Amino acid sequence: MKQILRPLLFLFAVSAVLLLSDLQNRNGKGRTIEKTRLAIFRFTTNQTLEEAERGVLEKIRGSKNFSNGHIEIRKYCAEGDITMANTIARNIVSERFNMVVSISTTGLQVMANANKAGEILHVFCTVTDPISAGVGITGPAANQHPAHLVGIGTFQPVDRIFRMARQMNPDLKKVGVVWCTSESCSVACLKKARIICKELGIELVEVSVETVSQVYEASLAVCSKGVEAIWIGGDSVVEPVMDMVIGAATKFNIPVFTNNPIHAFKGGIANLGANYYEVGQIAGNMAVSLLNGQKTSSIEIKNVVPEKLYLNDSVRKKLKGNWVFPQDLLARADSIIR
Repeated sequence: MKQILRPLLFLFAVSAVLLLSDLQNRNGKGRTIEKTRLAIFRFTTNQTLEEAERGVLEKIRGSKNFSNGHIEIRKYCAEGDITMANTIARNIVSERFNMVVSISTTGLQVMANANKAGEILHVFCTVTDPISAGVGITGPAANQHPAHLVGIGTFQPVDRIFRMARQMNPDLKKVGVVWCTSESCSVACLKKARIICKELGIELVEVSVETVSQVYEASLAVCSKGVEAIWIGGDSVVEPVMDMVIGAATKFNIPVFTNNPIHAFKGGIANLGANYYEVGQIAGNMAVSLLNGQKTSSIEIKNVVPEKLYLNDSVRKKLKGNWVFPQDLLARADSIIR
């Protein structure tokens, strides 16, 4: 009798466990949540890209899908190493992430190259000129980008920084620039600078570099050509060593104008660029909308530049020439270093 009861009791126990498990599943308990895997890919570590990343993450982590546990985020940074960047991009594709958000022009180019087949959805930001980046974007319209690739451009306000320089010194006639020939952002900004300088009657004296090691000597060379100021636009080779440019300009007592607000803290006199935290938030909202079902075919590649202006009054007093901050310029500044 015992030999019969034991198997029956065992079967009853197993049936009870299975029934309870099925009941939990029906009630939503114990169900495995299918997660969307999202990669954040930043090319290097600097304040600009970190602010953009913070904005992206804030919007994604503030979404309903993230709070419900439906989004899994993994962050990557190549620390400015192009070989590492290519490896990271290939891994993101091979690991079958659902989406990647790339931050910087180089990040866009590397990720787009690894994802040519469009295996994952790619959102980009902190890019000067997406059209000239060589990633298949032929124009701003919704039908002029690959189906898997969308984002926002943030073209530095090159024309406005030159108008600002002229406003600060109406006698300004000659401006120098150090730029990298192989960097697409630098080339795009330089083309804009040539146009605005011609309009304003300013001679633009150009000295090009190919590597970071050439920047200081190039800065000294352009200063020695009688320029009254130096301008540096978006340039991932020159900008990381802005202290070299400003150091050379200081020897000649001439100001440095830039298109990145953070350079005010290194000695740039007037620095007009984008609020990259807001840029990141806009890209983060785009990513959330796509995850919620928005079609990439409805998205245009817009130029988004929420402007930020930082002035450095402490360097102005040491310069040769008549440099002043007009009252309207001071009134619109987001920060003034005195």
